Amino acid sequence: MRRTKELQEIKEILYQMKKEILQDLEDKLKSSDVSDQREIGDIFDDADLEQSREFNLLLSARDRNKIKQIESAMLRIEAGEFGNCEDCEDPIPIGRLKVLPFATLCVKCKSKQESNEAAQSPLAAEKV
Repeated sequence: MRRTKELQEIKEILYQMKKEILQDLEDKLKSSDVSDQREIGDIFDDADLEQSREFNLLLSARDRNKIKQIESAMLRIEAGEFGNCEDCEDPIPIGRLKVLPFATLCVKCKSKQESNEAAQSPLAAEKV
């Protein structure tokens, strides 16, 4: 269980991250409105606008995922289940939580997970 002061600080970090993501999403949605940007142009302008829209949609999906992680972390704080690694159940260092407050794994377990994912990647099979 984390100290109240540390949890309050992490809750504020989470809240600020969520606020920034939502503001960025709002800005991206405003800027991706093709009807406002479209003037007389050629096919290359249209292709650039379409590519920009697709990129913004991709970022939005990532941002939505990040918001889910942030909200999940906030729920774990409220439930008193925040700050322990989901794999080894050891406390996640407060420094890691301040940088990545929605982390659910300690560095050791996260590294192990990434190694396992890399080994299962189709690219890893090609290198053999």
